[in-house]
Amino acid sequence: MNPIDLGRIDLNLLTVFAALMQERHVSRAAQRLHVGQPAVSYALGRLRALTSDVLFVRQGRLMEPTPRALALMEGLRPALDQIETTLRAQSEFDRRLARPVFRIGMTDDLQICILPRLLRLLRAEVPLAQLIVATVSHRDAMRQLQEGRVDTVMAYLQSLPADAKVRQLGSTRYVVLRADHAAPPMTLDEFCTRPHALVTFAEDVRGFVDDALESMGRRRHVVVSIPQFGSVPSVLAGTDLLATVPAYLAEELCSRACLRQEPLPFRSPEYSVSMCWRAAVDKDGAQMWLRDALNRAYQSDAAA
Repeated sequence: MNPIDLGRIDLNLLTVFAALMQERHVSRAAQRLHVGQPAVSYALGRLRALTSDVLFVRQGRLMEPTPRALALMEGLRPALDQIETTLRAQSEFDRRLARPVFRIGMTDDLQICILPRLLRLLRAEVPLAQLIVATVSHRDAMRQLQEGRVDTVMAYLQSLPADAKVRQLGSTRYVVLRADHAAPPMTLDEFCTRPHALVTFAEDVRGFVDDALESMGRRRHVVVSIPQFGSVPSVLAGTDLLATVPAYLAEELCSRACLRQEPLPFRSPEYSVSMCWRAAVDKDGAQMWLRDALNRAYQSDAAA
């Protein structure tokens, strides 16, 4: 491979490369950088000549990085993060005049409950801000954070990178939702024999509740698996299906349809909701406001 002429490298090329790694799409990278698509394509051509590698290969609508591109990003990420940290530390944050673009990742249940409150805080306190929300799961939240696609994630997080900044917001249990209006409280036997709708990002028919039931030597009957909590009201309507959802979500879903919530007929599994963010934005004034607003929105929901 030919030696790289450092005199031909400029910061613009590195920021374009980082944006392409994050977006995997030329047009979206251009939007992220606030430049035209031809400028990104031109920069990509220079990067390919500089590295003697195609760097990205088109697969469908996305551009997937080559092994060379992945290795480059692994080496460049600490330097880019340090530059970003230094620049952000020098900037002042005026809520009324600032125009930050916030990129956050949230699970869909938190979007249903927390996002409306967050938007009200945003409009009242940082009126010129823009908010971009990506749907994440506990399986891919950290990957999206590490790749820089979002600056902050809010979810149930199973594992954290060594340099992650994290704050636990609270914990929650599950309740059961039903569309029928039978009067007696549900027994464990009824819970296990009734058909269930399971919400999972894993395209599976097993979740936390099934682990708890298994520990008691019991099983439930899952007949449908869906990827979003927002679908629960329409899936349950007019059926004898049950759905087990986080307690903080139940009230909102019940308000959207003729559903009723009940405690589980056994000790509910409990899990934590956490907020995690990139170290590069830890001291940034706008991001500090965002994290405070996310916490306020969550605590407001938890108290509701």
